[in-house]
Amino acid sequence: MKLPKTLIIVNLIKSMGLKLLLIMAIMSLVSNCSKVKIWKDDELSIKRIPYTEYQLKLKGYYYQKYGNPEKLTIYFFYNDGTLLLAGDSYDINETIEFEQSFITKEFIEKRRNIKYCWGVFNINGNNMKFERWYPSQRPYKAYVRAGTILNDTTFHITESYRMQDGKKTEVDVEDEIYHFKQLNPKPDSTNSFVE
Repeated sequence: MKLPKTLIIVNLIKSMGLKLLLIMAIMSLVSNCSKVKIWKDDELSIKRIPYTEYQLKLKGYYYQKYGNPEKLTIYFFYNDGTLLLAGDSYDINETIEFEQSFITKEFIEKRRNIKYCWGVFNINGNNMKFERWYPSQRPYKAYVRAGTILNDTTFHITESYRMQDGKKTEVDVEDEIYHFKQLNPKPDSTNSFVE
């Protein structure tokens, strides 16, 4: 039996319609993937614990010298167990200028909204470790820096690593000495990244 031309056309449209609908759905999913974050930053492996001990002074910042010409990396550590990377590449000869900037509203507001400036630290006896995100690419990877406290104003970082599935990965030897510099007031530790 021969189907009428109208029925053949209707069947063709139906089968093409399903294919067309399927193609449109796939294209919609693919185009929406670029709008959706498909990456997930590392979780911090160190839990934030309030610091109530005495091993390190916290009423200021810790700096590490590096490079030639000499630059500084600066961290603030807080009693709530968080840390703030104030920045690195500070010119050692401009101490007064950058210290004054730390208490400005602009500095605080900018850092408050940058995830990789925040992290946590933990002290156990004379052992210290801290962890934060690093901005090399997204998703952000979290790295731990670990070492020993030499006295209440100095600590020595000897190792860095990334924790993945409960195991140390990307382990590197470090040799970083951090020294304390008193500064009061210091920036607030309020942020939305460290729980």
